[in-house]
Amino acid sequence: MNHVRQAVILAAGMGSRLKGVIEEKPKGFLQLGNKPIIEESIAKLIGFGITKIVIVTGYSSEYYERLKKKYPFVRTIKNQRFENTGSMFSLSIVKDLIDSNFLLLESDLIYEHNALQVLNNSKFNDCILLSGRTSSGDEVYAGIKENRIVNLSKNLGEIKTLGGELVGISKISYDLYQAMINHAEKQFRKNQQYQYEDCLTDVSKMKEINYEFVEDLAWIEIDDKNHFKRAVEKIYPLVQKRDAEFIISKKISRNVLLNPGPATTTDTVKHAMVVEDICPREKEFGELVESIRKDLVRIVNGKDLFEAVLFASSGTGAIEACLTSVVPDNKSVLIINNGAYGERMQQICKNFEVNRIDYNIEWGDPVDLRTIESILSKHKGKISHLAFVHHETTVGILNSLELISKLALKYNIEIIVDAMSSFAGIPIDVNESNIHYLISSANKCIQGMAGISFVICNIDSLKKTKDYRRRSFYFNLYDNYTFFSEHNQMQFTPPVQVLYALRQAISEYFIETEEGRTNRYTELYEVLKNGLEKLGFKFLVDDRFHAKILTSIIEPDDDNYNFTEMHDYLYKRGFTIYPGKGAKQNTFRLANMGEIYKEDIVRFLNCLETYKKLKAIKL
Repeated sequence: MNHVRQAVILAAGMGSRLKGVIEEKPKGFLQLGNKPIIEESIAKLIGFGITKIVIVTGYSSEYYERLKKKYPFVRTIKNQRFENTGSMFSLSIVKDLIDSNFLLLESDLIYEHNALQVLNNSKFNDCILLSGRTSSGDEVYAGIKENRIVNLSKNLGEIKTLGGELVGISKISYDLYQAMINHAEKQFRKNQQYQYEDCLTDVSKMKEINYEFVEDLAWIEIDDKNHFKRAVEKIYPLVQKRDAEFIISKKISRNVLLNPGPATTTDTVKHAMVVEDICPREKEFGELVESIRKDLVRIVNGKDLFEAVLFASSGTGAIEACLTSVVPDNKSVLIINNGAYGERMQQICKNFEVNRIDYNIEWGDPVDLRTIESILSKHKGKISHLAFVHHETTVGILNSLELISKLALKYNIEIIVDAMSSFAGIPIDVNESNIHYLISSANKCIQGMAGISFVICNIDSLKKTKDYRRRSFYFNLYDNYTFFSEHNQMQFTPPVQVLYALRQAISEYFIETEEGRTNRYTELYEVLKNGLEKLGFKFLVDDRFHAKILTSIIEPDDDNYNFTEMHDYLYKRGFTIYPGKGAKQNTFRLANMGEIYKEDIVRFLNCLETYKKLKAIKL
């Protein structure tokens, strides 16, 4: 995973060549615009998604301590030996504060936004930013070979093939940082003034360090009065001009999510959230929401007879809305529980005092239709609804819509279906399956973003609830439906950008087609299952009852196996897996929903096989 969320700024230097320009302040507090240059740099880093900034202080460290109070995402650590040590020593003391890839900067830099964008979008995890010749004095030159850094030096004569000038902004992987620390600790014994540029040169002989080159980059490092004069007269005005015209365009690294949602999304779905600001009460936005509602119904063939009611919530919010809104006080809902989400339905009913009858099954076992019919027969006339999870992702079992709906129809019972992880992944026809309420969310098989849930309601069934007691204000299903009908808007403030992403995801579903998505998911499951079998893994759920969207794998009975270690190993390589949850045997889970493909599953299986061999896990 090459995304960067941390930055380290080296700010321990005394700035002795700037006496008379900045007095007792550190160099980072030079001010050319409305803020000191260190604060301008911090603002740019935050704009590119940096969430933690560590500043290594030294001279006049109290200025940075005040800065830390101003910005909660800034941490400081003081190099107590700043007068007698070099920049690599400063970099080494942050080792307990850094736990992943980071950007490395110097505090006395002025630079344009594009400097960060180039590094952010680079395919390289270890990458030094280079520019064309600046002739500013005190340059550090980079020697290159092919796409690699060979050496860094202020002496141009030591550079065989010039790649450019070192800007002072680099992307450093955690692995490279560890190598630098290990090498530097040996150097410190003989040279406390060891510089990070020299360390990069030394380590480049052992590890590949790449670079990105921008010929006409606007930047300057302010080390002396001439640099300051050049910054004021030329560089800073140029930076301001370019930044005013700049549009941030981040390269989004792709992670393969094998957890049961949120799912991996397309870049186009992610980019759909970057839109102009709009009031959600405008007609234009109402038309967008109305198109989403209609197309959600269309996916399950409910046109004319069904309406989609949207909520700004996780899927659980929509489950709560349905159960608390449609079951009358004088009736009960039969809840089938063979997983955590069936149990969650029971908990919701308990909390809101909705009458219920429970059918509990060991998690991992299929439903027994005879038991369901026995319960319906025993409580005939008392049960108004039957609620169950279509695809129970606790274990990866698929509960039969067809067979359960036939029983419900026989006893004139309305059906509530939690289709959280089957909607848009498994073909569903709400009419053929006699479904009255189908519940799902935006972040599963429809491949949108988390934050929107919905209930697709049979209109006639929903209208019967008009006069039912309100158990909830925000989540009352009928009241939200009538607001949509009258205003083409959500009753309460919606997550605007997430809805734009959902609109894009729905459109992409129709482009792929129901058949195309179902076939892709099925192929992914077959590749995953066959690969896991070859590695020796066993499955919790019999293939007859499998949804082919999520698989529960029985954990190895081996002292060398540890789920957390396996998770972390795979996560660092771009794959997210999920632990088991309360099944009859200990499991971990792998989903194959979302914007993933056969080659992703093959790469995952190769990584898993490597890990299995590395840990000598026996199956």
